[in-house]
Amino acid sequence: MKVTFEITAAVPQDEIEVVVRAATLSPDVTQLLNRLNQLGVRPAVLPITVADQVIILATADIIALEVTGERLTVQTVNKIYQINGQLKTMLARLQNPVFVQVGRSVVLNIDYLTALEAEFSGNMTAKMTNGLKLTVSRKFLPDLKRSIGM
Repeated sequence: MKVTFEITAAVPQDEIEVVVRAATLSPDVTQLLNRLNQLGVRPAVLPITVADQVIILATADIIALEVTGERLTVQTVNKIYQINGQLKTMLARLQNPVFVQVGRSVVLNIDYLTALEAEFSGNMTAKMTNGLKLTVSRKFLPDLKRSIGM
């Protein structure tokens, strides 16, 4: 990847213009565009319903989402929430490239990923900053590797 900076009077003083050039619209280009679009966006929130109240979570505080049985577990920096809902619906609501699906029932935030270890079965174990260990399926491993720049 080649990165250059160019000063021009054609762009207003308080704006930044970014142009991405590539031979094709590859997954890497799409990921780069998504990350660029996230810059400058106010911190996103995710409202979730727990019991009789709606709790507003900062998406930056979410470490992982896991489905166990009929319940969706939202693991944050400060607390663990058990809610009703589907993983695919929650992932669509997050709309953030730092959230990567790593299994049929697991999504993790790559900002909290500290290590990946090989398992005997061919899967990987993702170690998170809070000590949480999540299984990364072989099917989803290429997406995770691409997301972390491998």
